Amino acid sequence: MKLSFFSFMLFALIPLHSLHAAPTKIDGISAIVDSKPILESDIQNRFQIVKDRVPGGIMTDNIHRQIQNQMIDEALQVNYARKVGMRASSSDVDNAILGVAKNMNLDLQGLKTVLASKGIDYNRYRAQIEQEILINNIKREIIKKRIVISDQEVDDYLSSSTSITKEKEQVHLRHLLIRATDPEQAKIKMDAIADNIQTENDFIQQAIENSDGQFAIEGGDLGWRPLNQLPPLFVRAIETEKGPLIGPLQSNAGFHLLWLIEKRSPDVTLQQQTKTRHILVRANEIRDMAQTKEFADDIYKKLQNGADFAQLAKENSEDQGSTLQGGDLGWVTPGTMVPEFEDMMDKTAIGQISKPFRTQFGWHILQVEGRREADISDKVKRSNAERALTAQKQDIVLGNWLDELRADAFIDIKK
Repeated sequence: MKLSFFSFMLFALIPLHSLHAAPTKIDGISAIVDSKPILESDIQNRFQIVKDRVPGGIMTDNIHRQIQNQMIDEALQVNYARKVGMRASSSDVDNAILGVAKNMNLDLQGLKTVLASKGIDYNRYRAQIEQEILINNIKREIIKKRIVISDQEVDDYLSSSTSITKEKEQVHLRHLLIRATDPEQAKIKMDAIADNIQTENDFIQQAIENSDGQFAIEGGDLGWRPLNQLPPLFVRAIETEKGPLIGPLQSNAGFHLLWLIEKRSPDVTLQQQTKTRHILVRANEIRDMAQTKEFADDIYKKLQNGADFAQLAKENSEDQGSTLQGGDLGWVTPGTMVPEFEDMMDKTAIGQISKPFRTQFGWHILQVEGRREADISDKVKRSNAERALTAQKQDIVLGNWLDELRADAFIDIKK
């Protein structure tokens, strides 16, 4: 599984966030989705996981609301997956849990003991892992069913003189979305929000308080994205408006504001592919970000002392797509990975191992095994174009799908 921003967003690895501590007394109900309650303790536990990504690190009413909305969306997706007959196999759940145990140098019983010591009920923990597998799988299916890229679209993309340039150009954006259930009211609300934004901190605050976007809790931070993987509406606005505040922009999903943090155009004269392995470790409810960094440093020391990279990847990496292959990502094409990963990969010499570095996915260590000129055959060009076109559409497609789920569901938010 490649680590592009969108693949992470749609096909996320099995993270250990939002694990729920078993309540020792009757817990308050925060919301009900169909017949499923979301407990106040669920929200509090989720906040502890995302706390280091929340500006200020404080649980405000707006942060509470955003986490609650996030968990409502998760419940809707799981309910839909089960409704259409999708199941997470016991072996998939077992493998994910055993992977966590191995990363902590524990067996299954040892992991259960650690969970119990932290007040985490094992059955709820297992149910959460199953839920996340279901969400990942149903998103794959929705993308597959609702996004069809025609040959003509690929031809048009390849014939564009800017398609290659936009693949190299990257922007770091913040995003604020107001869904247009009532377009007139949504426009009024967005205009009022825009009037209150003068600085990036203003944008962050408005995103936390008002955005319906996926990354509202993080101030709408989308990270670095290749221009060719953004919706054309965004690309046109970025190229024509001075910024840094861009918009409001109207799409079928609603009204958007962007804040352009930075733009860069890598100086690439020859496209190369890089043969790479990596190890990924992530923070979870048992191990915070600082402890995860220490874990990555410990793995790096073992590698420096001659340990086999592939074996350590099998034992420790939490990238389910490459773990069994010893962390092997194959030949990586420019634009496939997130910029931080690609930058480190480019700086690392053949045969060398990078120091631990952080991306939005967690802490990585990578090994470069070789470089070669990229395959620029027509088949590869068309495949890259189809991937970029799919990335342009999938945010809106998944947003519309979630709107449909909300419209059809019974949602009772408690005051």
